Amino acid sequence: MRLKHVLKFLGITLGRDNNPSPKESAPAETLKESDAPYFIKVADSAFDELNVSLSGRISVENAELVRKRLVETVKGQPLKNVVLDLGAVDYFDSSAAAILIEVSRLCSELQNSLKLINVPTRIQSFLDLVEFEHFKIAGILQPQPAPPLLVQLGEGTLTVRRNVRDIITFIGASVTALMHDLSHPRNLMWDRIWRLIERSGSDAVPIVTILSFLMGAILAFQGAIQLRKFGANIFVADLVSLSICLEMGPLLTALIVSGRSGAAYAAHIGTMQVTEEVDALRVMAIDPIRYLVSPRILAVAFALPCLTLFADLLGIVGGCIVAAFSLDVTPVAYFHQVHKVLELSDVVKGLVKSFVFGVEIATIGCLKGFQVRGGAESVGNATTSAVVTSIFILTVTDAVFAVLYYYLPSV
Repeated sequence: MRLKHVLKFLGITLGRDNNPSPKESAPAETLKESDAPYFIKVADSAFDELNVSLSGRISVENAELVRKRLVETVKGQPLKNVVLDLGAVDYFDSSAAAILIEVSRLCSELQNSLKLINVPTRIQSFLDLVEFEHFKIAGILQPQPAPPLLVQLGEGTLTVRRNVRDIITFIGASVTALMHDLSHPRNLMWDRIWRLIERSGSDAVPIVTILSFLMGAILAFQGAIQLRKFGANIFVADLVSLSICLEMGPLLTALIVSGRSGAAYAAHIGTMQVTEEVDALRVMAIDPIRYLVSPRILAVAFALPCLTLFADLLGIVGGCIVAAFSLDVTPVAYFHQVHKVLELSDVVKGLVKSFVFGVEIATIGCLKGFQVRGGAESVGNATTSAVVTSIFILTVTDAVFAVLYYYLPSV
């Protein structure tokens, strides 16, 4: 009689689990094959979201059954993001973590996301221990309170201090590497420097040609509108030649190179930071500053003055064409006036500015690349920051040179 009651009790238990509700199931084979029952509840809370709740023990004994059921559930509704509730899980081991990895990979293949909610502290500690970062773990869906104003000021001050320290350290290391390379020219990687000069200089010739020619033509055309009123057509040569050689040529070329080479340097070195190639250089006893930064600074510093000289010539030619058609100024008279008003010192001043611009562009691009922390998003942010910072620094430097040349005409 006692055995009969025991069998009756077991029959009631298995019978209850053999007829699960449509949204909740505990497979009978799970209870038969192991002593670690589990329950899976599926609910649709939104049109694009699939809520799945796990409860019970998820261990190596029933891992295959849980994996199979979760995979079938996700594949059954491939257009929905999966939200997995672990609040009622009693036991969780490495096999359960492996299941989550597979479900996460499946969601990625289906172009969906997997998010965990109500993660118990013990499970959270286990996931942190195995460095589980395959998906986002969400806690209580409440916005984090903003820190006090004093805390924000302190964090901002520490950030500024850290950035200033990194900039000063980077500039010091770059200057040291440059001085060493310039004092030992035979040790320079000239093949690498020539390739960088080709990429930052020769490859930029087409865009510099078009923009410089158009800039000279625009200056001449805008000047012609006013000069025609006073019969001073010939002075368009003065306007174009001095503006191009002193201001527009160096600055326009520097902006072009900043958008091309500065951004490329930031993205290249930033990607090396993410993939730990910079750390690999240090492990091999190779100075990253001398290997990555010094050749780029030398390449841009040498290439930019050559591009600027080419841009000056194209801008003057563009102004000549507009003057010939709009002001009836012959090319001979135009270039005669250019020769009379434009001095060699004016061209040299523009080339000096372009040399400084080149050093700044390469330094900023490399600095932003070394500041990358994280993944692809950080690389994109560093690239954008490199271009914006370069434009700002170039404008400030150009203003400083303008004041310097005004008060020191002989310089």
